[in-house]
Amino acid sequence: MFVTTKGILLHKTKYSDSSIIVKIFTENFGTQSFIVKNAFSKKSKINYTFFTSLALLEITFDDVILHKLGFLKDVCFSKQYIKIPFDPSRNAILFFYNELLYKLLRNSIEDKKMFELMEKSLIELDTVEKLSPDTHLYFLADLMQTLGICPENDYSLRKPFFSIEENRFSDIFVDNKFFLSEEASTYFSEILNRQHSSFPPKPIRNEVLTGMVHYLIVHNEHIYALDSLGILMELMK
Repeated sequence: MFVTTKGILLHKTKYSDSSIIVKIFTENFGTQSFIVKNAFSKKSKINYTFFTSLALLEITFDDVILHKLGFLKDVCFSKQYIKIPFDPSRNAILFFYNELLYKLLRNSIEDKKMFELMEKSLIELDTVEKLSPDTHLYFLADLMQTLGICPENDYSLRKPFFSIEENRFSDIFVDNKFFLSEEASTYFSEILNRQHSSFPPKPIRNEVLTGMVHYLIVHNEHIYALDSLGILMELMK
């Protein structure tokens, strides 16, 4: 039976001179893989132009091939990006999200909360008039919550340091990658609370970003490194 569902492109790879394999995280069926034949022909009904980073799609396919390598019957955009392709900061965030989410979801089952978070965050990234310098940090906080690994925000003046390994704020600080400095810990607590009064200097915000990524690496076996992190840290103001 043919089914139609929303999907978000996670990855594509060349399969032959004329074909690609795409991996799509769908709203109703989790992550599915498809062969797209004649992908580089502009005359083809389904071609490579649909399969850009984290493209928001609507796809139709035969559900007998669930979690097997099948073919798409139809593809269209559920929404096309307007601002992201022409904004270096938005584009850097998109590629960061793409690498992170591909590693998280490459073999995922249905997860409608995750799909809702991704779709909402991507649309906001494309449509918001003024991009917050910490859009990606709020996304990571929401992602941690959706994954069920968000730390308890028990920050206080007596426990001003965040311990990545222990998943909590602490009165002890060790100068290594498993702890955030006092200023970064304070800001991380504000991010978890979805509120802050001012933006700290870029080095502090980058410390929070690398700390949150390292936290995800420590607490999720699917993430081991993110090549796009350095580019994002460089481009964000």
